[in-house]
Amino acid sequence: MHGDHRPRRCSIPVTVTLKLFASLASYLPPGARQHAAVVEVPEGTTVAALLDRFGVPPEQRHLVLRDGVFVTPAARNAPLREGETIAVWPPVAGG
Repeated sequence: MHGDHRPRRCSIPVTVTLKLFASLASYLPPGARQHAAVVEVPEGTTVAALLDRFGVPPEQRHLVLRDGVFVTPAARNAPLREGETIAVWPPVAGG
């Protein structure tokens, strides 16, 4: 028996809630309710990759929260964990 005997790494999907507010709500997948969708992503997916996957333009990722805590642009490359909620708001003009 010859061949590759390395153990195969199984990628376990991670389930997270994605919340997109204001003009970003249009990027949510079909079936989203109240600005939120529960989505499955491959293990190791980052906040940035999640937002890329749904087409949220980087310049529109003004306020990003991970379970209610602000995520700096540098920290958006940390992998998502099971059950987390990512909420995103675009820049808001007012006056």
